[in-house]
Amino acid sequence: MRAADLLFAAGALAVAPAALAHRQAGLECLAEPQPSPGAVVPTNVLIFDFAAPILQGPQGPVPTLPAPAPWDFDARYRVPQSPLLPNSAYQILLQQNAGPTVATFTTGAGPDVTPPAAPTALGHFQAPNPGDFPFCMADRVELIPIVPATDDQTPQGDLRYSVSELLPDGGLSPIYAELTPTTLGDGGTVLVLPMGLQGLPDSYVVQARDAAGNLSAASQPQPVDVGPTCDFAESTAGRGPPDLLALWLVGLALLARARRPR
Repeated sequence: MRAADLLFAAGALAVAPAALAHRQAGLECLAEPQPSPGAVVPTNVLIFDFAAPILQGPQGPVPTLPAPAPWDFDARYRVPQSPLLPNSAYQILLQQNAGPTVATFTTGAGPDVTPPAAPTALGHFQAPNPGDFPFCMADRVELIPIVPATDDQTPQGDLRYSVSELLPDGGLSPIYAELTPTTLGDGGTVLVLPMGLQGLPDSYVVQARDAAGNLSAASQPQPVDVGPTCDFAESTAGRGPPDLLALWLVGLALLARARRPR
């Protein structure tokens, strides 16, 4: 299958994207496809957000399958039907803003089964000026500063991050995924959350994934409380005694949500 054949396949074999992989505040907020053009990836690569579920390899077309758990929550995640050849070039059809684009990535020596080291979440706060992050336009932007994760095969700059709500039973509910860290002018690294952590106050954790889809352990939880205007306040070191005004405001928010038409 030539590059032109890959482009032709886009119409008939397009993957229907789901909304959960990355909260969107407009077209400017789409997560970048992976692997990126020119990347070197393990032979068991996890593929995200491309236009046609077929790769072109040195021995011909390589079908792909929907990715297994925990990536089965979104149709944009896929995996090769069989392990890719080591040290080989593959073509992939990416769906970018300018339209379908054929890109090439290269495999390394073999598979990757080692997860990244866990990132460190350093807090949570609202960006004073959402316009400082023009790549993702939103009226409200919240930031989670992190110490980035590291991995044995995936370069640090190619790691992707997720933010999940910590559930009472210890499980995780994904809120954001496929986040690429942003470096601020002072050298700090943050995860940019367009629209913020919408919902009730709770604790949130950060995880990193490598190019093979190996997930790191979760960071320590970041408790997020509600401020006096019902906006999210900065993260707190722990929960203090109950505040009657805060509880009343939370109750109003619950009532408003319950009365919304389904």
